[in-house]
Amino acid sequence: MNMKEMFTEINKFLNAAGCTHIEFYEPRDVEINSKEGVRVFDQIFKISFLNSNYKFINFFLRFNSNNVIYRADNHQAVSYQIDVNGKSKEETEQLLDMYLERESNLGFQPMEPSLQSSPVRFLDTLDVEQINIYIEILKYKNTAKQSLSITELIYFDDFKSFMNEFLPLFI
Repeated sequence: MNMKEMFTEINKFLNAAGCTHIEFYEPRDVEINSKEGVRVFDQIFKISFLNSNYKFINFFLRFNSNNVIYRADNHQAVSYQIDVNGKSKEETEQLLDMYLERESNLGFQPMEPSLQSSPVRFLDTLDVEQINIYIEILKYKNTAKQSLSITELIYFDDFKSFMNEFLPLFI
């Protein structure tokens, strides 16, 4: 599924749920100062809407097309990865299935910087009167369980999980 189809699906879902003031913004690059130096988040898309509880919700979406399997818990500060470049689709699916069934980090490489490090700094620069959430749509399902509540600031998973598990919390 390409980005246009994903945005269309999000828009249909929000409209069907009775959300209003739905706006999709052009992507922007964002620079964040972190302890690792300046980190650039390219192509961050903003989706803003008023939910059925009359709260403005802002999703800041980034599409991560890296050929990597991630283990990135949205409550931890450490991320892990397995590079699957050069692996067949079948090999990648086997690895993914294996790591979805176990919680061990064995075989993963620690990431520096982690996926979680800079998004929180980015969110700190936004309007505190609105609900702002950084969402990274991964190419493959995240092998770490994501906490699912309306108080989350960050979320890392594939598009299907986002649509089925996370987005419904905010309507």
